[in-house]
Amino acid sequence: VAKVILILAGALFCSNLFAAAGKITEVTGPTQVTRNQDKIEGKVDVGIEMDDTIETLKGRAGITFEDGTRVQCTEFSKLVIDTFVYDPSSGKGKIGLKASLGTVRYASGLIAKNSRDEVKIKTPTASVAVRGTDFSLTVDEMGRSLIILLPSLAQFGPSVVGSIEVSNGLGTVVMTKAYQATMVASSNAVPSAPVLLNLEDETSVNNGLLLDTPKSVTQSAKEAKKAPVQISKDS
Repeated sequence: VAKVILILAGALFCSNLFAAAGKITEVTGPTQVTRNQDKIEGKVDVGIEMDDTIETLKGRAGITFEDGTRVQCTEFSKLVIDTFVYDPSSGKGKIGLKASLGTVRYASGLIAKNSRDEVKIKTPTASVAVRGTDFSLTVDEMGRSLIILLPSLAQFGPSVVGSIEVSNGLGTVVMTKAYQATMVASSNAVPSAPVLLNLEDETSVNNGLLLDTPKSVTQSAKEAKKAPVQISKDS
């Protein structure tokens, strides 16, 4: 009997860890969720699960995960929920996302707070490790990735600035200051040296979703393509 109870308890624990990752909490236009071979219309309160692909057309969509993590996607974005594991009793877990097109604004939840090394986002040209902060990420049709570190939203206490590590097979940069930005122009170029943007708040990031690349970042990316492979920390 004890073994049966233990097995059932373990099954229940695992089902809680791998239950629905979250749900759509905001939609302003056509949005689609692909799950296996099924196409699901993206509406408010539609559940999001691991391995789902979320695509927007002429509209934006917002997702709130079970740990309070929030992700907003601009028009014509594509996002895959690679991994989502969460234990509500400890607030710990793991998040893995894959952004292949468009712009997303990521707001840290409890997983980033309690499992600081377990939040990772991939793009066609870079990997982003998030440690207790927010950021915006833009991927264009060529796979170029622009990442901007943002102060965290004050949803689990005062706003804080953590750090972001952006890397690919050729190099790594670490950003620790609010509104620092880096671009990874291709998988054959190192991430550009972080540039501190002249922003006082997020209003200049177009409601938290950057659409235009600052010239200073573009110039830094051009220099990175010419530079030898090296590791750069902070600017």
